[in-house]
Amino acid sequence: MNDNRMNFTKKRLDSIPNPESGKRPYYHDTEVKGLLLRVTDKGVKSFIVQRRINGKVTRITLGRYPDMTIQRARSSAIKTLGDISDGINPNLKKRANENNKTTLSQVLDDYVRTRGTNLKESTIKNYRSIFNSYLSEWGDRMMVDITRNDVEQKHRAITEKSPTRADTTMRILSALYTYAGGEYEDVDGKPIVLDNPVNRLSHVKAWNKVVRRQNVIKPHELKNWYQALQKLPESRFNKKKPNQADTVKDLLVFILLTGLRRREATNLTWGNIDFQGEGLTIHNTKNRKSHSLPLTSFLLTLLKGRKASTHSIYVFEGMSPNKPINDPKKQVAKVREISGIHFTLHDLRRTFATIADSLEMSQYALKKLLNHSDDRDVTVGYIISDIERLRKPMQLITNYFLEQIK
Repeated sequence: MNDNRMNFTKKRLDSIPNPESGKRPYYHDTEVKGLLLRVTDKGVKSFIVQRRINGKVTRITLGRYPDMTIQRARSSAIKTLGDISDGINPNLKKRANENNKTTLSQVLDDYVRTRGTNLKESTIKNYRSIFNSYLSEWGDRMMVDITRNDVEQKHRAITEKSPTRADTTMRILSALYTYAGGEYEDVDGKPIVLDNPVNRLSHVKAWNKVVRRQNVIKPHELKNWYQALQKLPESRFNKKKPNQADTVKDLLVFILLTGLRRREATNLTWGNIDFQGEGLTIHNTKNRKSHSLPLTSFLLTLLKGRKASTHSIYVFEGMSPNKPINDPKKQVAKVREISGIHFTLHDLRRTFATIADSLEMSQYALKKLLNHSDDRDVTVGYIISDIERLRKPMQLITNYFLEQIK
């Protein structure tokens, strides 16, 4: 160790040879105690301050030699050692300074990286899409510099184009501020983000009152709707492919009689279907909870017919080999045109729920059929879900539908 102590001079530092590969020796300045020079096997020489902080050896990099002169390194070392004597950890101070400069884009990246395992890929994709569309001009701005007025004006500007998008954008921004408040700290360990500027929208009551869609296919419309399905014109990619019109017919009826969400239904594979047990199970759901449903004889017949007509892994095969059907917007528009009934695929799920409610099913059955979760309902947590308990409700819904389309 004593061999590595010297009075730092330009001549002595320049003459220090490169160490063996993998070695990083430290040289101690005899003029300023605690100032070191670290040398790598690549010949990189860096000034370091070394001191025990809370019983642990801590090293703080000051700069590289010769870009940083010896005189400047000694002055910087004295100041740094003074901070340490005052109870300030320079590394934490440096990190805090960096945190204060954290931009909105950096927070989004950190948020996705740390929370990504708990977010669905589609959710992450949606976050980035909205960020790029409405918040990209703030990407390089520091979080602490975005004000409540900025947020209010941005929300108002987006609202002029789309009230729903405006609220969604601000909810994402609010989530980033909540995350930043718990993630980034100053030198004293206190959050650098003390205020969530999105709270201004609640204070001035600026959130948009978006009326939730309540559209359903009414009982007297079901027959006309079903007949319109049967009139969909044939649509084939080639003669070897199944008729897409048949696929869409089956998909729409399947959603209406199971209440599945569009993506849950279109991404359904034969591995999700248990013909012997007469049921289906989906694992990749919106609330990340597996969803199991019994299948009625009507639905089993529909599925067996599809199984016999396709070699795809997907129940509802798309135009491309071994890919699921995409959102069938054109075919749905055609059914609307033929039937005169306006509906979306999600309206079919809503119709399923409305039929179930009209049959006076229990709230427990409704929640399980729709795979709705309510963490506030402690009682539900004690009830073991059994697919057989849903077989009768599912059959009643199918019977109701078949009665209406006679």
